[in-house]
Amino acid sequence: MATWVIVGASRGLGYEYLKTLSANPSNTVVGIARTPANVTKQLSTDGLTKVKMVQGDMDDYKSLNAAAEEVSKLVGGAVDYLIINGAYGGNNEEITMLSPTQLVGHEEQLRTEFNQAMSTNALGPLFATNAFLPLVRAGKAKKIVVISSGMADMDGMAMAGIAASVAYSASKAAVNLVVAKTALDLKPDGIAILALSPGLVTTSGSDEAYKWMTQAFKGYEPNFKGPITTEQSVKAQLKVIDNFTLEQTGQFLSHLGNKRWLSANGEGDGVAPGFE
Repeated sequence: MATWVIVGASRGLGYEYLKTLSANPSNTVVGIARTPANVTKQLSTDGLTKVKMVQGDMDDYKSLNAAAEEVSKLVGGAVDYLIINGAYGGNNEEITMLSPTQLVGHEEQLRTEFNQAMSTNALGPLFATNAFLPLVRAGKAKKIVVISSGMADMDGMAMAGIAASVAYSASKAAVNLVVAKTALDLKPDGIAILALSPGLVTTSGSDEAYKWMTQAFKGYEPNFKGPITTEQSVKAQLKVIDNFTLEQTGQFLSHLGNKRWLSANGEGDGVAPGFE
């Protein structure tokens, strides 16, 4: 029996975690969402009756602290696995697709995108970790996973030749460093934390954006076939989560369990900017 908390569970990968994990009757699964009523309605439609939902906002540390208190009551004060999935990919696709030097004339829009991306993608996971840390300390598995992105890997982006997605990539690189520093903090307590890229996943992105990303990533892997489903991604991620150890704490890994962000066999790559 294991207790799982998924922060950022309203859609996409987060919702898929709820579906996949609750299929095992021995799991206790709690989702955190800004608007839990909407998720609860979808869970009911899908016949998923064992998932509990709690209100919490990645951009509001007070709401995350309150969510942790509520979760503690629901699960008896202990959480085995904390998955921090919520992220901001960008509200302005035009800005997302521009390279740094193409952003001249878009300074204010870029500042807005950077501020929101850093708040949600870098600070949010730190807030969530601190809020739920007492529950993780009391758990058996003692594992924290922050969903990152292959777009944050400098060598990978150099190979692919992708200069776009400046704010998103920078915020994901920032959270990787936050994870690394948190790992140093928590390793003496036997708590392992991992930054995990879920692959290029078909969720809420536009068809044109996915076509662009699929073509762009051929610079990294010429035989890349395109995005994978949320189900495929979560299944792969869970294998990595199950196998990573305290010796690997603080690392940044792909859904393949290594630092290869893109696969030629249809398993995906580092997640596309703005389309988690």
